[in-house]
Amino acid sequence: MIRYNCRWLVQTVLLSSLTSGLTSDKGQDDASDPSFDYVIVGGGTAGLVVASRLSENPRVSVAVIEAGNFEKDNPLVTTTEQVGVGRGTSIDWQYHSVPQIYANNQTLLWSAGKGLGGSSLINGMTYTRPASSQINIWPSLGLEINWDLLFKYSTRGEHFQVPSQALIDLGAGYEPLAHGYSGPVKDCISPNISTSNLHDALNATFRALGVPARHEFNHGDLRGFGYQSATIDRHLGIRDDAARAYYYPFADRSNLAVMVNTTATRILWSKNGATKEAVATAIEVVNQRGEVLTVHANNEIILSAGAIRSPAILERSGVGNPTVLSRQSIDIRVDLPAVGENFQDQSILYMSATPKQNYTGFPAFVAYLSLQDVLGSKTQSVYHSTLAKLPGYAAVIAAQNGGASSAAVQEHLLRTQLDLLLKSNTPASEIAPGMLGDAFGAVYWPLQPLSRGSIHINTTNATAQPMIDGKFFQLDFDVQLAVATSKFVRRLFTTPPVSEIIDLDSLSPGFDVVPENATDEQWTAWLRSSPTAPNLHHLGTTAMLPRSMGGVVDNEFKVYGTKNVRVVDLGVLPFQVAGHSMAVLYGIAEWASEKIKATLKLT
Repeated sequence: MIRYNCRWLVQTVLLSSLTSGLTSDKGQDDASDPSFDYVIVGGGTAGLVVASRLSENPRVSVAVIEAGNFEKDNPLVTTTEQVGVGRGTSIDWQYHSVPQIYANNQTLLWSAGKGLGGSSLINGMTYTRPASSQINIWPSLGLEINWDLLFKYSTRGEHFQVPSQALIDLGAGYEPLAHGYSGPVKDCISPNISTSNLHDALNATFRALGVPARHEFNHGDLRGFGYQSATIDRHLGIRDDAARAYYYPFADRSNLAVMVNTTATRILWSKNGATKEAVATAIEVVNQRGEVLTVHANNEIILSAGAIRSPAILERSGVGNPTVLSRQSIDIRVDLPAVGENFQDQSILYMSATPKQNYTGFPAFVAYLSLQDVLGSKTQSVYHSTLAKLPGYAAVIAAQNGGASSAAVQEHLLRTQLDLLLKSNTPASEIAPGMLGDAFGAVYWPLQPLSRGSIHINTTNATAQPMIDGKFFQLDFDVQLAVATSKFVRRLFTTPPVSEIIDLDSLSPGFDVVPENATDEQWTAWLRSSPTAPNLHHLGTTAMLPRSMGGVVDNEFKVYGTKNVRVVDLGVLPFQVAGHSMAVLYGIAEWASEKIKATLKLT
């Protein structure tokens, strides 16, 4: 039952003792013990979707707890002429991994947005939905959503701005039925794209390599080269982040409170033992003065802190692997070993050369390659050799996941991923070519890693960053695909007309490092010794799967073993997806919001 609390309407100053004066313009008169129907932990992409949708009902009180600040007018956020400028600043959590032993012991920087809007404040703004086949496989794993449903919820939140004729003349295009036009999130083909012949040169070269042109990447098919959409308000010329789309237009709702500069640490549980399921009553938080306070939830707590922080909060709350929890002397509330396991991200690689002329404009080009594009005549042999290795891969993953799932389950999941690459429209690799600073370059990454990492707490410090281990390149299929994609990118650079617009003597890696006729072993040696970086599409650590398959949440987004705790963020995705994770997350969050709203019982 929802309890309507009229005390929401008192002044900000009363809630400011909780958030040190940096909140929305709503609060409660009992600041030391605030209470809301729904408490959402994390004011990022998913959290703000859920908060906005739940607070559409004026009888439901919603609080959003955000560790960062309001960043509406921060130029590091609003700029649309550069990407990545917010990373490594105060609006980035700047997580660090443990040394990646399969990637030359590199310690990797894992960026994630810190501020109201989450990672939509600092990401590359790319708005591309995944391949339809990837989502249509989910029902076979026990999920209740397929491509048609995801597309429905995704377009509900989208406000596509059609490209101008000038952009179409430069090669931009779109399919009218591939978009939504009345949602809060504005996206478009960037008006800042290059006005040079760079698009034509790239398009002709990709065609020469067997990759077709594509004018639309948001309708379930991705293979091809073209322009990708970005979350830009074309009329204002600024980034349209999640806060600008889902919070600021509705900030005057009296039933919606945002607590910024407030870090959630753990869930508090009811001591009533009458139910087998753990019942959450409140979330413990730390404000910017270091004071520990409590925010009560009358109905539910929804974790939307992201695939890195949400599992850490669950573990600090006693939900997770008993071995992990006992190391930090945490009482076990729910034995759920899958928490923090199944961590997946893509590894970025880079190739560059000096252009013969200066090109300007936003780097909006993208190419998605099939497994056949990448491997060519070796496709079938690589598939069958990898198929034979899957039992060994599965045994490795099961041995390190703390009992989250068996080797048999892992083999089934890996086979599902591998078959998608060979037998469906799921792309294998993504290449983003264009001017990157003063260089003509290409960042690229295999889209479907089979290696599995983990996120776990490793200290009693409640606000410390968790331990991140991406396990990059642990399984040799990931290395094979990275090598094959690198070889394709080398061909891109050395095939006309692209080869005619760059100085091949400046190619990096050059032929002195990786010879023109280099073996796979030579490419692998370069790969393992080269700098790599996560693509910041991290997911999977609170997977929506059956509990027996390593799941953490069910189809209602509810954490197994709890009565009223849900997770709504990228952690719930069971597999890595093609496209870009922001687009799929907006759709998932809209779906979750509808499910939660369906459970409301108002009196």
